[in-house]
Amino acid sequence: MFYSARRLWPPGLCVCGNIRYNELTEKAEDRKPMDILDLESTVKPEWWIRQMADCDWIAGQYLYTLLSENRFHALYGNKSRVLALADGTRLAAFCTYAETDDIPDTELKPWLGFVYTNPDYRGRRLMGKLIARAKELARADGYDALWVASRETGLYEKYGAEYVTDMTDRRGESSGIYRMDTYGFYGWKEADMKARIADYPGIETPRDLYSALWYVWKKETCAPRMQEDWSEDNRTLGQCTITAFLAQDIFGGRVYGVPLGDGNFHCFNVIGGKAFDLTSEQFGEEKLEYTLRYEQLRHDHFMKPGKRERYEMLKEELGRYCSADTKKA
Repeated sequence: MFYSARRLWPPGLCVCGNIRYNELTEKAEDRKPMDILDLESTVKPEWWIRQMADCDWIAGQYLYTLLSENRFHALYGNKSRVLALADGTRLAAFCTYAETDDIPDTELKPWLGFVYTNPDYRGRRLMGKLIARAKELARADGYDALWVASRETGLYEKYGAEYVTDMTDRRGESSGIYRMDTYGFYGWKEADMKARIADYPGIETPRDLYSALWYVWKKETCAPRMQEDWSEDNRTLGQCTITAFLAQDIFGGRVYGVPLGDGNFHCFNVIGGKAFDLTSEQFGEEKLEYTLRYEQLRHDHFMKPGKRERYEMLKEELGRYCSADTKKA
């Protein structure tokens, strides 16, 4: 593990020391703008850590101290990670995904912490990207909630957090405790039905399917008319029909459609009276009326040009992902 079990720079190298810029930029040009970095595996982590020392927030400076002195994991857990957003060679934002927080005597975990955005990048909701990544990590670790301790009100609610209670931190101060669901699709709490086939190792419930498809959905599986708008920030866009029928293959039940204003239907699944929609997040804050439903048949949908091919592509990619020796996390 970084900073504890192994060092990220040779012994004796000061984090504040000179860093060869060309060594960093050799790989910087290979990154897309605002890539999410995991400091455990990124090139030249000391470059990014050093920038934390210059932030205008005392907690960010404290995180810099913990990292530079290799004390971060000892305090926050060996599986804890530091996530950052990089704009070229500038540190735009960072946060931590940690096993513990500054709240003692609680079994709650994992925690989102040290949430910071560089003043030059504020107002662009960049933190949403890091929170989404932290939720991915939490799902991979088997958690359906991510926790935040904060004395700010109205901040994390913008990212779907709900206030739960107050707790006292190690300094004796009261902090609000907020919960963020790591699953965002409609009906996730009841999506616990079991797979009826074993074709996809590790896929036992619709939640597992969602977690796997998060890495499988791509522009090529998106409906052609929406492909220009598809991005990794909106992975479920244009994926509803082929996803719903794939879920039906694995879990059974029926596929229904909610009528949309453009004359199309948005597909979702119903099994044993429980409805879930793995691709509902593409609608953002818009709420669909799932009680207004019309059954959808794959024969009718697959007559449309390219839809069966996209369905087969999704199946193939899911099979490849599930049979891989190492899953993304």
